[in-house]
Amino acid sequence: MRPRILPIGLLALACTALVATTSHAWSYGDTLTTIWRPLPNLPALVRPGDSFAVWANAPSGAGGWAASLKFGALVVPLVPAGGGWQAAKGRWEMTWQVPPGTPEEVYDFLLTSNATVPDTSRHAVKVLPAYRTDYYFAQISDTHLPTHAFSSGGSINTADTSGMADFDTVIDDLNMLHPEFILHTGDLVNEGELEEYLGMFEMGRAKDMLSRLHDPVFVSSGNHDQGGWKPTLPPDGTAKRNWWRHYGWPYLDSPPAGDPVHSQDFSFDYGPLHVIGLETYINNGNYDSFRTATYGAQSFTPEQLAWLSADIAAAPAGSKKLAFYHYDFGGTTGTGGPGANFSQINPAALGLDGAIWGHNHVVAEDHNTLRSAKPFNLGLQSVIDYRAFRIFRVSNGVITPGPMHHAGTSVDSLSLAWSAPNNGTMSRLTGTVTNRFGETWEHARLAFALVDHESTFVATGGTIAQVVRQGGMANVDVDCVLPAGGVAVVTVAPGVPIAAGVEETGPAAFSIRGVSPNPFVAAGALTVRWSQPAREPASVAVLAVDGRIVATLFDGVAGPGEQAASWYGRTADGGLAPPGLYLVRVLTRHGQRAQRFVLVR
Repeated sequence: MRPRILPIGLLALACTALVATTSHAWSYGDTLTTIWRPLPNLPALVRPGDSFAVWANAPSGAGGWAASLKFGALVVPLVPAGGGWQAAKGRWEMTWQVPPGTPEEVYDFLLTSNATVPDTSRHAVKVLPAYRTDYYFAQISDTHLPTHAFSSGGSINTADTSGMADFDTVIDDLNMLHPEFILHTGDLVNEGELEEYLGMFEMGRAKDMLSRLHDPVFVSSGNHDQGGWKPTLPPDGTAKRNWWRHYGWPYLDSPPAGDPVHSQDFSFDYGPLHVIGLETYINNGNYDSFRTATYGAQSFTPEQLAWLSADIAAAPAGSKKLAFYHYDFGGTTGTGGPGANFSQINPAALGLDGAIWGHNHVVAEDHNTLRSAKPFNLGLQSVIDYRAFRIFRVSNGVITPGPMHHAGTSVDSLSLAWSAPNNGTMSRLTGTVTNRFGETWEHARLAFALVDHESTFVATGGTIAQVVRQGGMANVDVDCVLPAGGVAVVTVAPGVPIAAGVEETGPAAFSIRGVSPNPFVAAGALTVRWSQPAREPASVAVLAVDGRIVATLFDGVAGPGEQAASWYGRTADGGLAPPGLYLVRVLTRHGQRAQRFVLVR
């Protein structure tokens, strides 16, 4: 935690002489338009076949809703599963089902209607194969993007991205460790009011960085996210509105009768673990003094604590309960002043199994007592300057906090060396990971981006978890173990071609014209249309994503011109094909063409 109170003379200087030493053309980036949930900082966790909630800002008469998930060039249409216009809340609340067989990945979420422009919420939906009983999750805090400097000092270099460099090192480690999810305990950005002012646009730039993570991240906002300095020109409340524009709910500025809360507090469940995120801020004049009748001198407000008690009481029976937030600032006393730190969140009294927080950049840790306490109440050092993170291991419902780690050092970090560029241009690739931590990471995952030659893949040094083919590239995820203080070498190479001896080349006249409907409901017929330049042998087959032939739709002489074949959702032996992702492949002497579709039952 850094000192924030400046001498009177310096305050005056900051107010009258603040200058930006460098000017850059940053912009808002991706702001909220239609989608209010899921968001990059509030993603959905869902399994194939499950549904998730969507909040949308659209007129009550909107219709023609359609939704899909997108990862690179892979697009997975979603199935509507209920919901509609909520008059008391002034928003749409819908549910959408993820088709069975959808690969595990963090997807962008796309939503369209006949009354709104198409909208995308990036890095917003994590599709899980299942809720694991043995896993780990991560905590990070105080990234203070993009810079260490503060405008209250009288000048600021808008080109300084040193905070982003610190976050980069932590992202690199977490992407290899592969936690199930990541909890960010606030102060995502350095100064939440610097969007238009000085053209810093910190919120949008931070959103780009969150999308670099390979796993979903939940963010609870802190006092730097939702506060501003008195010496600077933006009025009180600017930071809150900037946060709502990118990460929050704009209706919080004037809550509707059906959802009257004023803070962005939320919870989610990962199997039997119930996780609660609370926003925090300082509103006593050192930062902002905004609507003090509503927000008090600082969080947590009585409204927030009432919401917290109700959420804990409504948690599924037998669940473990974890709260994460930026800091317990102590709320507001009866006289209107700030309360004492750590006076509001008592994990034992609230029925929590643990509480985690940040804010104090250099918080110390007594490894023998704090981490072993039941319930635990743990702070974490900052990403900025200290590049800190913590891993919590969960096994059969028992949460065990690990020690603080610091990425990017010579004694406490991971490093990954690739044998060639990992950018989708190579057919074979080796990754060598050096683990300098004193812990073995048994759930690590390496993400290989290889050329997609429509072949299977084999791995040494790890187990292939899945192959996602999109846009001519094969994303091969390999699960591996990184031994404590050791080295792991993982290689991925092509295996057996899906169509041995046939290359995907040929004249433009040979093509798949369409596979419809997509998604395909097995009660009807799937129609495959393709075109070939001459009368010649052709073969049309439905393949599983691993290359196995599920059914042959046509095998004979066809053409020239457009042809068609149908499939009724049955395997070659007459059984029902399970729901999921499939591939239609057309073979002629000119080569092969393929297109993917989703089968829904």
